[in-house]
Amino acid sequence: MELEANINQYLSSLSLQHFAGVELVTELQQKHLSRYAFSSINAMYGERLLLDPSPLFSRLVTNKQGGYCFEHNKVAFLALQQLGFTVRPVLARVMLNGSLSNPRSHRMTLLNLDGEQYLVDVGFGVKSPRVPININQALTIQGRQTYQVQKTADTVKVTLLEEGEAPLTLYHVDLAEVFESDCEVAHFYSHQHPEAAFVNNLVVSRITDCHRYLLRNQSYFEWHECDGSVTETTVESFAQLEQLVKETFLLETPKAVLKSVYDTVLTRAANKPVER
Repeated sequence: MELEANINQYLSSLSLQHFAGVELVTELQQKHLSRYAFSSINAMYGERLLLDPSPLFSRLVTNKQGGYCFEHNKVAFLALQQLGFTVRPVLARVMLNGSLSNPRSHRMTLLNLDGEQYLVDVGFGVKSPRVPININQALTIQGRQTYQVQKTADTVKVTLLEEGEAPLTLYHVDLAEVFESDCEVAHFYSHQHPEAAFVNNLVVSRITDCHRYLLRNQSYFEWHECDGSVTETTVESFAQLEQLVKETFLLETPKAVLKSVYDTVLTRAANKPVER
């Protein structure tokens, strides 16, 4: 009963207008991305982020703490499941650095609907697709983004194609059966290992209909996709960071937590070796 109530609270917060089909999934995906920010703040702070439904929904939905793929995509997975969709978790190798040996450290959802299969991803940060990606089609187009799919019997490679930009492979998705225990192992590494990216970098993002917002350590970016413009600024104070986190990313992070993370960012920046 508690899980059902948590999911109902989440769905109510999205104010969904569609009632079925891929239209409903698309609306859920877009409204989730707009309302619930991606964030590594808790991982940087050193919190143990339990994926049990009760603390997960409390952290992400009720307390607006943000989260990353294992949190966001589990919430969306459970909601889609309660809505009656046929879904299962899958794991992927993030390919942004181009290394084929990257571990399977990204969770997303595989949706079976009307004879088609879709990847639903609300937890890939600023590069998250706004729409489900049909893995049986070579291309999925959404606004300025085109997603190219290359599928084998066991894997799916997703590449982002944008005008004026080099093709960017987002991930290699493994279609093998995945259990929650598999996700727990990858999640533990991703937010507890001392060398994990989200333990060492402040990354916060949110995606709306026309904008993509990204904070990475002391750099803040806005992509205005309706007109193609991009702005970049430097976060020069804690007050500026606090305002961004609250007003742009809609997070309600405790001040002490955010201050600790900001101090860590400054310390690491000061200790970073100078490139020659």
